[in-house]
Amino acid sequence: MLIVIRVFYVIALVLYTAAAGGYLRAFNQKIYQPRTRRTVPASYAVLFQLLGLVTYTMYLRQAPFLGMFQGFTFAAFVLAFLFLMISRNVENDVAVGGIVIPLVCVFSLIGIFTPLEPVVDPLLAPSPWFILHASIALFSYGAFAIAFATSVLYLQLHGEIKSKRLGTFFARLPSLEELDHLTYLTVSIGFVALTVAIATGMAWTQIRLGKLLQLDTKEIFTFINWIIFALYLHSRLHRGWRGKRAAWMAIAGFLVLIFNFLVVTVLLSKTHSYL
Repeated sequence: MLIVIRVFYVIALVLYTAAAGGYLRAFNQKIYQPRTRRTVPASYAVLFQLLGLVTYTMYLRQAPFLGMFQGFTFAAFVLAFLFLMISRNVENDVAVGGIVIPLVCVFSLIGIFTPLEPVVDPLLAPSPWFILHASIALFSYGAFAIAFATSVLYLQLHGEIKSKRLGTFFARLPSLEELDHLTYLTVSIGFVALTVAIATGMAWTQIRLGKLLQLDTKEIFTFINWIIFALYLHSRLHRGWRGKRAAWMAIAGFLVLIFNFLVVTVLLSKTHSYL
């Protein structure tokens, strides 16, 4: 059964790689290519990755995100699933997919090295609060990653238009208004998810330790992340921030999130080493 789980993950990686190649080719070619050439491999990759995650959970009897490697696999699944759902409402998904799907490939490649054995940690005893906390947190990471991609593309397209030298980005990207709206939409989704993740994490800590917070380094950076995205939404809704300023704020929030997910989790956190 362990070999089957690994095979599911490898097949998903191969399909993600094919989808990434499709997005990159479509971005670099002037000839229109049907969207199905990109989305079909990505959709099957999501399916095989889901099969691997479900099999992992049932066979090892634990959530599939209890370690860094497992977390990357689950994050890749969430990111790809979110992108496929959101891109259905986007006229041109090529440029965003050209950033998101290669990122999914990197996450999936890291996840290939997932130790297929139970994570032994008494702090991670099965708890519905923990499962909700970790899975919703990773869901928010996926939403913020898409917001990062649309913000980067917004700045690239804005630069081309401002310089009056219209090129590849102008020809391939959605409009500035659509990119700005996608950033707002995905930040909103991620912010709600992150808020729920924080709340369920506090409930889990209260049940385990009798207190709401441990003031761990990762908790502090998570609250910083929450404040950044709260400021993004407040500035947009009440001060009319759009365009470049909003894009830079979304990028800053994602960079802090990546630092929190990679550096803080591995090197600085004493209580969040599982994710």
